[in-house]
Amino acid sequence: MEIDGRKLRWRYRLRVSLFIFGVACALLVLSAGYEAIRTLTNLEEVERARDQWQRPGVVIQRLNIKEGSVIVDLGSGVGYFALKLSRVVGQSGKVLPVDIKKFPLRVLKARAFFQGEHNLNVILGEPDDPHLPAGSVDAVLVVNTYHELTHPAVILDQLFRSLKPGGRLVIIDRGPSVTHETRLESEDHAIASVEVETTLRRQGFEVIERDDRFTQQPGDGLWWIIVAQRRS
Repeated sequence: MEIDGRKLRWRYRLRVSLFIFGVACALLVLSAGYEAIRTLTNLEEVERARDQWQRPGVVIQRLNIKEGSVIVDLGSGVGYFALKLSRVVGQSGKVLPVDIKKFPLRVLKARAFFQGEHNLNVILGEPDDPHLPAGSVDAVLVVNTYHELTHPAVILDQLFRSLKPGGRLVIIDRGPSVTHETRLESEDHAIASVEVETTLRRQGFEVIERDDRFTQQPGDGLWWIIVAQRRS
């Protein structure tokens, strides 16, 4: 009888322990889920504010893409443009978001899943290698990323090779303030459009548009846009 009593007590303690463990796991899952939902909600609010000044519709128009196009979003982050582009190219098209950081790409995957966007193939790139397929891309978008490139000519060469003949490259970035006229002197994550245009031409691109006053972020300086293409 004493042995049976010990077994009963042991089973009881085991059940209580399993119950407590299950409750703790459930609370952790609920907490993580709540934080994830709050993060996504805050992200959507930030992007709605960005819609007011970034001019995403005009940017997408400059890419000259359509349903079925293949487009690269270089420096995609969590997918502000990638998700918009996904809806433009449709299920017959493809968006290739590229970033050198894993976390934003994971967030982008989650966002695409919840929004039902299944035409995004995320790519974990390297600082000097975006790992893009050759000759199969209709357009490339580079927003607020060019000034971060350590060797821009190397990246541009790879973008050139990835584009189809006549494919477009659209670059948007902050211009330097009046006290910063070159990339080396810039202290505010900016770069002069004239420097970028010079590099583009040197790498074989045809520059078809440059607007140094394309848009302005509230409380920040002017952003420029350059539209180029691979010669046919």
